[in-house]
Amino acid sequence: MTSLAPYLMVDDVPPAWDTALAPHIYVFYAAFIISFIFTPVMRSIAMYYGIVDQPDARKSHKEPVAYLGGVAVFMGWVAGLAMSHLHLVGAEIGSPHLQVKVNIVLGAALIVGLGLWDDIRHISPRVKIAGQIAAAVLILSQGVGATSMGPIISPINVRLAELFGPNVLIPDFVMKALSAVGVILMVVGCCNATNLLDGLDGLCGGVTAVIAAGFLFLAVHLAAQTTADPNQPLGALLALNPIRIVLALALLGGVLGFVPFNFNPASIFMGDTGSMFLGYACAVQIVLLAEQQSKWLLAGMVMFALPILDTLLAFARRFVNRRPLFSPDRHHFHHQMVARGFSIKKTVLISYGLALAFCFLGAFIVYMRTRYAVAFYLVIFGSIGVAAYKMGMIHEKTDPVKPQTLDGVDAAITQIPEDTTSILEVDDRQREMSFTKEPASRAS
Repeated sequence: MTSLAPYLMVDDVPPAWDTALAPHIYVFYAAFIISFIFTPVMRSIAMYYGIVDQPDARKSHKEPVAYLGGVAVFMGWVAGLAMSHLHLVGAEIGSPHLQVKVNIVLGAALIVGLGLWDDIRHISPRVKIAGQIAAAVLILSQGVGATSMGPIISPINVRLAELFGPNVLIPDFVMKALSAVGVILMVVGCCNATNLLDGLDGLCGGVTAVIAAGFLFLAVHLAAQTTADPNQPLGALLALNPIRIVLALALLGGVLGFVPFNFNPASIFMGDTGSMFLGYACAVQIVLLAEQQSKWLLAGMVMFALPILDTLLAFARRFVNRRPLFSPDRHHFHHQMVARGFSIKKTVLISYGLALAFCFLGAFIVYMRTRYAVAFYLVIFGSIGVAAYKMGMIHEKTDPVKPQTLDGVDAAITQIPEDTTSILEVDDRQREMSFTKEPASRAS
């Protein structure tokens, strides 16, 4: 029998990132394959039962499009996590398989059920937020994020001890209370951010895929740093960060299996089922990163910056223009790009590019000291906020159409504004003068 020994390169040690990533790549395979297979299945089910998104004035599609794509993404994510349980990660850990905390999956199931209910029956924003808070409480009850504010409070305690002595410190119960509030805000904020971003074919899914790839980089980099430390025992190396890697791979595979069917022209939408689930999955990733150091939290937030900025601008715009915070509109970033003349595909691809740029910025942050990362974070988000204000993304400018006389005939002449970000609006008193058969309606 021929020996394989001459062909084995004992001294060829794989790099640290490969050691951290390679054992879990099967998670991606399972998530992608299940999502890719079940997306058209869910489309058929949605069309059969009439679970479709009807076109209206705020939407780009002209025909009903099936929902339930989010269910396929969730199924892929769960399949990826299930695959992680089949992989042997080392006897030194005490358990031969990676243990994903069950409440992470239960919280995701609650979010998916809530979104599915909304896609079929429609529910109020208050019910959605209540469900998102319940999902956050679920993961907190198993310790996920329960100490996420520790890396932020710890240096504050060091400074307090230097100034006032060791008896003047922020107690642990305050840290845990702030951590709980932070996790709830993170889950609620991320779920609604991705929900608001889901406005064009392929937008939310593709942007989330880019963000998931960024989270995977952070997780692998964090694990590789520890693997490179020769003083760490094997059990500690294997047990430290696989949960972050597995969650990122499952999310990435699940989304990429769905995006080809959702890209313009979309044959299926993820609906609130998928958009809120993607936000929840991203929130869990950011919370797990926050348990390390403050700069890892900042890096995750920067990678998730596009949904965050779009949401903050939407709330600021509605507040400034005295409209309900949860009222729908067509003034999101992607809508304004289309209004400026970009096609839906170009707008989506530009959004992918912006998400990728934010991921590079987030990756850059982890190579800085935390104090410099905070300064970098403030400069980036402050500059983007000012730029958005200058571009007219806060104020909804309107230019009323004035009735003019042309050859003795009254006509409503639309004056094109110099500012391309302005929105043409017809005054109620002038609607009767329009030549159209149906009255004009305000943009919601």
